Amino acid sequence: PDRKCRLIPFTFSATQTMIIELGHHYVRFHTDGATLMNGDVPYEVTTDYDESELFDIDYAQSVDIITLVHCAHPPRELRRYGALDWRISDITFNTKISAPAGVTATQHIATSATNKDGYVRKYVVTACNVDNSEESKASTVASVICNPYGDGAYNTIAWNSVAGADHYRVYRDKGGIYGYIGETRLTTIDDDNIAPDSSITPPIYDDVFLTSGGITGATVVAQGSGYTGPNGEVTSVTLEEVETWYIEATSAYFEPGDAWVQKRDGAWFLESHVPDGRLVPFPGADVVKYFSAEVTIYDAEGSGVGATATPVMSSWDEWIPLTPVDHYQRCQYGFRPVKGITLTNQGSGYKRPVVVVKITAYPTFSTVSKGGTSNYEYKRWTGEFIGKAVSAGFLTASIRVTDSTGSGAQLEPLISSEGKLTAVVVKNAGAGYTNPTATLISNYGSGAQISLTVANAGDYPGCVGYFEQRRWFAGSRMRPQFIWATKTGTETDMGYSLPSQPTDRIKVRVASQDSNRIRHIVPLSQLLILTASGEWRVSPLNSDALTPETMSVRPQSYVGSSQTKPVLINNTMIFAAARGGHLRELGYSYQAGGYITSDLCLRATHLFDNKEVIDIAYSKAPYSIFWCINNTGALISYTYIPEQQISAFAQHSTDGSFESCAVVPEDTEDILYCVVKREINGNPVRFIERMNEFIKKNQVDQIYLDCAGTYTGQPKKEITGISWLNGKTVSIYADGYCVPDQKVENGKIVLSRAASVVHVGLAYNSDVKTLPLAVQLQDMSFGTNHRKNVTGVSLRVLESAIPLVGQSFEKLYQPPTRSREAPGTPPARKDGEIDLPIQGHWTNEGEVCIRQNKPLPMKVSSITVTCDIV
Repeated sequence: PDRKCRLIPFTFSATQTMIIELGHHYVRFHTDGATLMNGDVPYEVTTDYDESELFDIDYAQSVDIITLVHCAHPPRELRRYGALDWRISDITFNTKISAPAGVTATQHIATSATNKDGYVRKYVVTACNVDNSEESKASTVASVICNPYGDGAYNTIAWNSVAGADHYRVYRDKGGIYGYIGETRLTTIDDDNIAPDSSITPPIYDDVFLTSGGITGATVVAQGSGYTGPNGEVTSVTLEEVETWYIEATSAYFEPGDAWVQKRDGAWFLESHVPDGRLVPFPGADVVKYFSAEVTIYDAEGSGVGATATPVMSSWDEWIPLTPVDHYQRCQYGFRPVKGITLTNQGSGYKRPVVVVKITAYPTFSTVSKGGTSNYEYKRWTGEFIGKAVSAGFLTASIRVTDSTGSGAQLEPLISSEGKLTAVVVKNAGAGYTNPTATLISNYGSGAQISLTVANAGDYPGCVGYFEQRRWFAGSRMRPQFIWATKTGTETDMGYSLPSQPTDRIKVRVASQDSNRIRHIVPLSQLLILTASGEWRVSPLNSDALTPETMSVRPQSYVGSSQTKPVLINNTMIFAAARGGHLRELGYSYQAGGYITSDLCLRATHLFDNKEVIDIAYSKAPYSIFWCINNTGALISYTYIPEQQISAFAQHSTDGSFESCAVVPEDTEDILYCVVKREINGNPVRFIERMNEFIKKNQVDQIYLDCAGTYTGQPKKEITGISWLNGKTVSIYADGYCVPDQKVENGKIVLSRAASVVHVGLAYNSDVKTLPLAVQLQDMSFGTNHRKNVTGVSLRVLESAIPLVGQSFEKLYQPPTRSREAPGTPPARKDGEIDLPIQGHWTNEGEVCIRQNKPLPMKVSSITVTCDIV
């Protein structure tokens, strides 16, 4: 529960899908809403991926194999051999077949022949598997002095058999190139002066992801001391801006202490007078009877901070007159709803904390007269204010590597709680080092000494993909703009030939004006690669297949992508921009003759501005919905039907924060899985939560709750086994009825009536708010600047419960309904048009708010309002 994890999809077929949970040094598996178990514990595969590396891992799937790449680790394969047999291993590139040993060449010629030693013939042999997908390196050279032109002359080449080989190929030297002369399943072959085919040569293999002169190890010679300091604790929290709320009041002179509330012009006003002549709300300390403030501090790295808001409602003196106070005149009194923020826990790890304070207040005024006191509700205030938190900073400790020849090394020091250097982690080995030295640079401490080891080091790719029968890799740390592709029809063969063959591996550098690392490889009709600064198309120079000779890399746009893995929708790609937090669409344009990109977030910029999209998923059925999670923990859905030019955003909030998401097909629908961090009984917990199916035939099986569980069985009142929600107030949907909320205690709830199908979970509000009403009036301007009074709304719904409606979410109305169901039958869903009156008042916007706050469905297909306009 104290570490993040990441979800990635695994789809072998329409009936075999998995959600793979990548965590700190482990992999787990989930399917059909259940965890793959090994006895009483989750089945796990051990890895060495740290929590901080999980969201930088790129992946690509081919049948039962998932390729995992990260710049700090060798490329790996996670393979499924059985339900409880998953294995992860480093990829062995090039070939697993050994080269033949014991190769000899022997001359055969007539004994009467002359000039038996006028020539030298050289041979090499390779071993091949059954389908020629793997061919070994060439053997050592076998030479023979001979006269291949003599009567009956031939040379016999022999070798030892090789394990795993199906047949062998033999090559002979001609002008420095070993050309193909034949292949056999035997371990010998006769060369009777066969003409070598120099277009077919033995494969050449190299270590594509190794560099020479890298720093492969670092040893702590002396630990030093005093390397201690702050760890990102939050030291203070302040409000940057607080809106002033106000009350309108009409003054009148009465005896000291007299006051009352009066409704005038459709609104409530406070009338009061006190002995010193001030006009103030009375009594000042009790004006806000119900007040709540929620303080949230966001930071991608930090955790554990706690803060509370202090209300301002303490005395009359904190009320601010905004207009002159004269007898018998209406005036305004303003107040700030928050006096300050109190820090209750400093937490740790905060770098750039952002503070959001959400305020809700229910003002209540007292009418004081000689006849007694009465309370009147004025209105409900809500607001959101931005604050600023100050981090204490961090102990800054880094390692500087000095060398006249090498570059690129990144070393990370590990400091103990006692302030000593305990170890050094090689994050990037670099290349070209001959005699490097390392120095620990820190704003605290001294005395540490480090020794370095230099050898051939791994320079591993950061992204992977499949295209045109090749597995593609790109974006290592030392070669950030290099692309590698295996030989055609293989997944691991990085061999090449001299002269070059069309099927050889591809190795090319993208020549661009910057050096941003390639972050993504995306296969569409052509191969696309994305960097932090632009989008590139990899295509042949003509209509041929991609080969080392025909490959061309051309820029398409200069937007830039974040590290978040893109998703494919139909023939387009959706990716997160490198800067600004927006989502971009990239697709082919015939008019432009290439791929163009557009911003998808212009109609909902408030959901994306200055935020970072950290995970993306896409569900095709039953609805085309694109899901993403940002760094504030919000889940955002994007209904996306480009062929009909339909799209819409919605934000999904829960009692907690979302951290990762993935979608896999299950039965007839695509199902969303999320990692959700919640707080239960004051402790942080993380759940893997699965979205319920959209389509449920039986009303009692529909679930509109978060973090929910279901009991099915014999009817009973006491529902147990709800320990994951201990201490939480939950909503309950039992046998098709909404029953009163309860608090889970000791893992159970008690119903007033026995039920056989009970859903228990966290409630949420489903809210719709229309745009400001704009109408065209005869002989009047277009109606955005007119006053509107909405008095009724007509909703066309589909299989829905009747929602609450109003002109604001603070004043919602639910009309009484007549139930025609038989006694003991759950209320039926509504289809068609329903007319709902609402409490009207004059506004400039004429907006309508709709809310479903029960665990019931709400599908609204149209909204018609009845309103007065002036």
